[in-house]
This record gives sequence, structure tokens and C-alpha cells, in this order.
Amino acid sequence: MNKILLDTLWENAIQKDILFGFCGPHSVHLEIEYKSDFRNAIFLREIADTICTNYWVHPKWRTRIVLIVDELNNNAIEYGSAFWDMNLFEFLLQKKESWEINIKIAVTDRGTGPKSKNAQQMEELRIQHTSKDFREHHSIRWRGLFLIISKLVDSLKFENIRGKWLCVIVTKHLREHSEN
Repeated sequence: MNKILLDTLWENAIQKDILFGFCGPHSVHLEIEYKSDFRNAIFLREIADTICTNYWVHPKWRTRIVLIVDELNNNAIEYGSAFWDMNLFEFLLQKKESWEINIKIAVTDRGTGPKSKNAQQMEELRIQHTSKDFREHHSIRWRGLFLIISKLVDSLKFENIRGKWLCVIVTKHLREHSEN
């Protein structure tokens, strides 16, 4: 895994030559530390889209992967970390010879935010939200994570890291050039 600071990948835009330097012929595994600030969201989206493009992920799924990255990042910033605290974004993409693509995305917050939760609390929220009927509007937080993201990914897990930090991990298995 390559560990880097987001600041080393961008000036006014993502430095794709630096990003591609981390990409192997069949996989990339990055852990990017970044400040808990919504202005960094555009860079995380661009990193995910660039990597998916480089490994021939279907455009339909590239868009969905960017949506997933955005939702995980937004939740970490809005709820889990205080402003300017450091979050972690992990992106793993592995291409198999059988044309399969395995993707793992994890976002870890510092647990310093005003509405931070631990893994057990997130599991309790998952149970509450999966039992609700979302065809009607409910002014409830966390709907994006449980309504949208859980429908797109193969797995959604929560882990406590270093006692207080929350890591949200999703995985998705795709086929190259396939929209399914």
C-alpha cells in the first residue's frame, strides 16, 4: 500500500503522472491522508474516477464509485471529524486475469466530530434505517449511506480503529467493461 498526503497529489488539479506512478499493471492500493474539509471532495472524486478509467471500469460503475467515495467522505467530514482534522481514504483496485475487478474503498474519520459514531452505533443505525420505508421523505440523517450506498456495494462494514476512529469499508466486485 502506498501512503500519501493528498497535498502531494494536487496543485490546482490532480497530478495524474504522480497518481499513475502508484498504479501497477493489475492493481493500485492507496491510502491518502487529507484534511476534513469539503473542498477536498473534488480531489477524492477525481482520484477514484481516474483510477477506474485507467483500469477499464465501465463508465456506469465509474460514476457509481465516485458517488460512493463522495458519500463516505461527506459523512466523515460532516459527522465524524472536526474541521481540518485528518481523515484517511483507502482505495484498492485489483484486476484479475478472469476480467474481474475487485474494489475496496474505506474512509476513516477521527471521531472528533460533533455527531461522531462508533461501529456498534453505525450497525444500530443500519438496522433502524433498513427497516424504514424510504419511498416517503423522512428528515433523517445517514439515508445516503444506508439507502444508496448499501444498494450499490457488495459489502458495507464498520470498524473501530484506535478506539475512537470509525472506518467505513465497502467492497464491490465487477467485470471489466461490464455495466453489471
